[in-house]
Amino acid sequence: MSVLSNTWFRLTASFAVLNFNIANFTHVSRQSFFKYLDYATSRFCFENLPAHTFKLVTTVLEPAELDVNRCLELLLQKGMIRELEIDLSYFTNSSLDVPKYHLPNILLSVSTLRSLTICGCDLPSSFMLDAVNFKSLIQLRLENVLIYDEVITYLATSCPLLQVIQIRCCPGFIRFCVHGHQNLQQVKIQYTTTPVERLDIEAPNLSSLLIVDAYGRGAPLMNLASCKKLTQVVYIGNPLPNSNAFRDFLSNFPFVETLGLYTHNECNNLMLSSHSLRTLVLCSNCGLEEIEFTTPKLVSFRYTCSSSRLLPMVMDNHWTLSRDSTHLKARMCCYPGGYIDTLWFQKLRYFLSKKNGFKVFNLHIHGRYSQKFKELERLKAIELPPYELEHVELQLESHEESLAHIAFVEAILWCCRPRCCRPRSLALRSSSPLTYSEDVVKVRVI
Repeated sequence: MSVLSNTWFRLTASFAVLNFNIANFTHVSRQSFFKYLDYATSRFCFENLPAHTFKLVTTVLEPAELDVNRCLELLLQKGMIRELEIDLSYFTNSSLDVPKYHLPNILLSVSTLRSLTICGCDLPSSFMLDAVNFKSLIQLRLENVLIYDEVITYLATSCPLLQVIQIRCCPGFIRFCVHGHQNLQQVKIQYTTTPVERLDIEAPNLSSLLIVDAYGRGAPLMNLASCKKLTQVVYIGNPLPNSNAFRDFLSNFPFVETLGLYTHNECNNLMLSSHSLRTLVLCSNCGLEEIEFTTPKLVSFRYTCSSSRLLPMVMDNHWTLSRDSTHLKARMCCYPGGYIDTLWFQKLRYFLSKKNGFKVFNLHIHGRYSQKFKELERLKAIELPPYELEHVELQLESHEESLAHIAFVEAILWCCRPRCCRPRSLALRSSSPLTYSEDVVKVRVI
């Protein structure tokens, strides 16, 4: 984006959305960026132009660049901002000691705000002294902001319409306490060096909870008994030193229907019991032979030993798990990565036979490990009938010859096969080595 033209200045300064991201100014100097910031905000205010969104995302190299108070205060004084984002999180190495930016006190009186994002800044100095007038605020996100336990409680009390709270890597607080909030629906917490010790939430409409324990320090103690609409929970961390710890963790969510659990802790026995759970996403080093279910309503189970495929779906604004409860037939999707050999197929066969009730099976595997399928003679020596399913779908990402594909199919058919020979009851999807497109091969089972 060029800011050299006065005509461009006048044009862009007329938008109702003011978005100042220094990443979009790679071909101009930092001085030009801050000059444009000052020009655009001044023009909006002096010519009485409406602005409902203000976003500032920048690095800070020297203290003089923190002097954005005038720009921000001019816009906040008009009382029309509905969405505000101040992101100064990405400081670079500098010979100067650059302090954190203090947000102006006038921010606390902006009653029109519906969305507020603060990253890498300090809260206004009068925050706990003056009244907070965020009566329209719906979404609040804090990242790398020093806060304490009472700050969270005070914010929740001052924002009666708040629906979403996201706290990411904020030092200072160890307890998250929200009491009697009628509109809160989503809570997202990520902690690093300072673990969160306790979650105490009384919110009758809370439906989603995300906890990211980045350093694996353990799940907090939880009091969520009054949250009867809490049906979706995602935990990324290490709550599983043993099976009892997992049962204790799951007991916090008696109404959970969708559970995402991402942990690399190894455990000897993972026992899961829930009479409400319908969708489970499990990313764990725990083997299939170590997993036991008592989940009569489960209709979708996704399992992987690697978080590379499933983890991105729960981060940032894309954390919500898809709800697979619309499937009429119980389904298992498996992403074993490179942990595939003849022993793994034996474990899969045993897992499917433990009365889990799955009718549909999807297996996704990287074909570069398919040389292990040539050991199929070991499987053939084991006289076990294949487990019967209504539909089996295999997806092989491979650049190897078709013989590897045949070995792959034979391994699966030893383990499980469709109950009948209807069309589409068995499908093999393999990637093309040249075009990376997918060819679908239908296999008739005799």
